[in-house]
Amino acid sequence: MKFIKLFSGLFFASVLISCSSDEPQKAVFSTPKEAKIMEPFRFHKAIEVKPGLTLDVLSWGRGTDSIGGYLILRSDSTHYSYRSVTGELKGKIVDSWGMDLDTDGNPELFIQAVSAENKGDLNMYVYEYNESGTGQQIRFPELSSSTKEGYLGADSLYIKDGKLMREFQFSAKDDTAKTPAKIIRKLEYSLRNNSFQVKEIKEEDQEKKK
Repeated sequence: MKFIKLFSGLFFASVLISCSSDEPQKAVFSTPKEAKIMEPFRFHKAIEVKPGLTLDVLSWGRGTDSIGGYLILRSDSTHYSYRSVTGELKGKIVDSWGMDLDTDGNPELFIQAVSAENKGDLNMYVYEYNESGTGQQIRFPELSSSTKEGYLGADSLYIKDGKLMREFQFSAKDDTAKTPAKIIRKLEYSLRNNSFQVKEIKEEDQEKKK
């Protein structure tokens, strides 16, 4: 399967997407070999933007794993610039990656967390980094009342055609079975002026693209 780079040079050159298949492809990220994490830290991932410029994503907390904190360390050893961003974390970080979703030249960092109460409940933390290295947080939209109806979790995120795609399971409103049938709902996220737009992809829309 062939892949193309989402962007290169200054940006996250390690993110790859499919250019020849209609099948959804998960983003591929290149990270150094993970080292053992000591308490109170729970998660660590290093994302290399370019040689000399790395973002380290960490989470920490003692006691319950349903809450905690996250930390983003920006290390620019070329220009001797070191900055950090921190915030409160809901749930457990399961992955982190970088991409330039709005293709404005300023890459975004995505942090994906899952709530302990509901293993499928998704929490996203997004930051865009400008040339000076400042990280600006971008609010990731919650599910609307219509798309959240019947939500069963089991979220899956992947990149397709330069868009961030999200799939999750839900049960139909009129399904009265003791064990409701699990149906897949698909959402497409785009980014413009640091604001997310969300579009639900219906079955008929998918048929038109074929």
